[in-house]
Amino acid sequence: MRGYILVTAVCLASTVSATFFEDCGSVGSDVKVEVEGCNIPPCHLPRGDILDVNIQFTSSRNTETLKIAASAYIGGIEVPWPGVNTDACINTQCPITEGSRVNWLMPVNILKVYPKITTIVTFKLLDSAKEPQACVVIPATIV
Repeated sequence: MRGYILVTAVCLASTVSATFFEDCGSVGSDVKVEVEGCNIPPCHLPRGDILDVNIQFTSSRNTETLKIAASAYIGGIEVPWPGVNTDACINTQCPITEGSRVNWLMPVNILKVYPKITTIVTFKLLDSAKEPQACVVIPATIV
């Protein structure tokens, strides 16, 4: 019985580094997400902080470019995340070859002017054909 509990605890500990997310149409495979300090949804995003967002995926095709589209729902309307540089290649190496493992890491500024709300945050990493190699939806609360 103790062995079972130990194995269960080790398995749980190995999964807590990942952030809960819902895939929203990724054409890449094996998508993983980590939001700094977020193991259990909704992610708490403290205003005035800068949090690292890390998205990993296996590319489904060759692409010269990678663009980021980040947004949040406010009052039921999808609003682009202000201040996000849309060139995702500054946070990973481009060009990207089909089948390669991509590790995209970007610091995200949670501005003090953001309202204190619970929302849904979407990150899309778009290839040169404007297809989402990775598309993730993350429940979040701005605090």
